[in-house]
Amino acid sequence: AQSGLYFGKTDDLWSFGGKPQGWGGPWRKHNVYAGKPSDSFLMTGFDKKVLHITAESSSDMTVDFDIQIDFEGIAGGVAGDEYVLYQTLNVQIKGGTGYAYHVFPVGFSAHWVRIVPSADCIATAIFHYT
Repeated sequence: AQSGLYFGKTDDLWSFGGKPQGWGGPWRKHNVYAGKPSDSFLMTGFDKKVLHITAESSSDMTVDFDIQIDFEGIAGGVAGDEYVLYQTLNVQIKGGTGYAYHVFPVGFSAHWVRIVPSADCIATAIFHYT
């Protein structure tokens, strides 16, 4: 296999076939704990964004997931007051599993995002960027 490094400007990448796209997230079937935020996840540079969250528990319950945003790019993984509550997703767990999603407005702009659960559970949080 071959690999290489490209040194250039971010805008140069768009000339290779359009704007960037991707998916990923801070949790995949991860034990999460009430009030403990996820790692920060990069959100800048994409026009369309969707967040998918699944939660698992042996008990039927509702887990609230606070979506916290760093609009200025100064938090970047550092715990602090730079994050603001954007929205809360309610995931109702019934029969072991629950699911919710959020479509961000087109062009929504923020540098970093993190998620904070209201209860202990096993969670997956995946962002789809296009």
